[in-house]
Amino acid sequence: MAGAAVPRGLIFDLDGTLVDSFADIASALNWTRAQFRLPLLPQAEITRHVGSGSEYLVRQLVPVASERFEEALGFFLAWYEENALKQTRLLQGVPEVLAHFRDRSLAVVTNKTFDLSEKVLRGLGVWDRFTIVVGGDSLERRKPDPLPVRHVLDTFALSPGEVVLVGDSPHDIHAGQAAGVRTVAVTTGVEARAALQALRPDHVIDRMDELLRHYV
Repeated sequence: MAGAAVPRGLIFDLDGTLVDSFADIASALNWTRAQFRLPLLPQAEITRHVGSGSEYLVRQLVPVASERFEEALGFFLAWYEENALKQTRLLQGVPEVLAHFRDRSLAVVTNKTFDLSEKVLRGLGVWDRFTIVVGGDSLERRKPDPLPVRHVLDTFALSPGEVVLVGDSPHDIHAGQAAGVRTVAVTTGVEARAALQALRPDHVIDRMDELLRHYV
């Protein structure tokens, strides 16, 4: 039974799934707000909006006139590019899972830009573990659209039933389900367990290495 469930490919989200990057993202966002003399926000308020990409985050939390949006986004990206690895770390259990599945096809699908994703993954020493990394700017559409997941399936030359997607947000689970792959929700991001369970993924786990209980 366990053998039948073994995936030939795995797709991982990045922020909140493979890495805890919320402190660095919050610092970048608050630095951007400070440039417009806006008060700082608690990290928890900022991380609630993480997962849809930098443009969405800045639009939601830096309420400046629309003609200054590009300026605000530039502030955010410049600070984050410089400081993306100040506090960001691999989440508990991630090294063990990447090592366990080192002979499978592995991918990252994230709404973070490709360049920033590469910076984080290289900085944490795991870039070479992945066959493909799809950023939020890599294709015409991003999660929750299933296009990035289908792109990975094509790259892997695998059917949906041979692949498992692991993510911490509704965007991840919706994209995976729409593409027909098995889905695992992990509670290391911003969503509560109950909210993730309501999405009806195949499994809900509280730390990455619990994945090995289901797919060994």
